[in-house]
Amino acid sequence: MDGGRAPDPRVVWLHHGETDRALVGGKGASLNRLSVLGAPVPPAFALTTHAYHAFAGLHGLPRRASDVADRELTNLRARIEALPLPPDLRDAVCREFAVCRDGSEAVAVRSSATAEDSAEFSFAGLHDTILDVRDETSLERAITRCWASLWSDRAVTYRRAGGIAADESAIAVVVQRLIRSDVSFVVFTEDPVSGRDGHLVIAATYGLGEAIVSGLVVPDHIVIGPDGGVIEYAIGEKHLMVIPGAMPGDGIREVPVPRAMRSVPALTEAQAIEAATIARALAGRFGYPADIEGAFAGRELFLLQIRPITTLGSRAGV
Repeated sequence: MDGGRAPDPRVVWLHHGETDRALVGGKGASLNRLSVLGAPVPPAFALTTHAYHAFAGLHGLPRRASDVADRELTNLRARIEALPLPPDLRDAVCREFAVCRDGSEAVAVRSSATAEDSAEFSFAGLHDTILDVRDETSLERAITRCWASLWSDRAVTYRRAGGIAADESAIAVVVQRLIRSDVSFVVFTEDPVSGRDGHLVIAATYGLGEAIVSGLVVPDHIVIGPDGGVIEYAIGEKHLMVIPGAMPGDGIREVPVPRAMRSVPALTEAQAIEAATIARALAGRFGYPADIEGAFAGRELFLLQIRPITTLGSRAGV
C-alpha cells in the first residue's frame, strides 16, 4: 500500500484490477474480483504463490503430490509449520498486517490453493483457515500452517483423485480483516438440493461463520423466491456460536447461545433480502451459481468468500 516501495511479487493487496488465480489462488482471485466489483469486502492481502515457491525452494520441499509418499506427509507438515519465514518476507508481511488491521483487533488467515474454488474442484475444507490472529508471531505460524495444509492427507488424496498429482503444487495465503459478526450466513444463489429455478437458499446463525461451514449447528434455513422476497423461514436450533476469544492468543471459542435467542430468527427479513439481492447480482457478474459467505456486524453487511456451487453439475447430470 506504500507507493514509496517497489512492489513485492510475494505480497499483493486484493483490490487492484484482475489478479491471476495462479498468483493468489482461487479464494484470493475471487475476493479480488469481489472488491473490484465494489462488493463490501473487508480489506485483504495475499502472500502469493511466489512466496510459497521461494519458501519451498529454500527448504527443499516437494513440488508435486506424486513426489511424496503418504507415510511422509505428517513429518512434512510438521516441518513446514516449524520453519520460520525468511526475514525479509516476515518484515513485508508484518507491515501489511498492521495496515490490514487498522485499529481492528484481528485478522483471518485463509489458505488459497490455485485449483481451489474452481468449477472443477472445490477443495472446500481441505486447507486450513485460522481465525482471530492478533499478533505477528501468531500470523507467522498461521501462514506456515496454511502452507502445510497443502500437504494434508485429504488434500493430497483429492489432488491425486482429480488427476492433478503430477502438477506442481502451489498455495497462496489470504490475510483478511476479521469481522466480529453478530450473524453469519451462506447464500446459495441456486438451490443445491431441490434445484427450483430462481430460488436462493440462505443458512444463517449467530457469531462467526465457522459454526455453519463446520456443521456445528443447525442454522436457520431461508428460501428467497424469484421475486426477491422471503417465502420460507425455518428457524434452526443454533445452540452454540463461535466467537473470537476474550484475550489475544485465545483463538476462537464455542459458547452457548442464550435459550431465548435460539428460537428467534438470526436474520431479519430485510437482512435476508439484502443478502440475497447482492448475492444474485454478483452471481450474474461472476457468471456461475455461487456459494457466498457473509456476515452482518450491526447493520453493516460484509462478504467474505465466493465460490462456484460444484454440486449442481452432478445433480443436473452434466
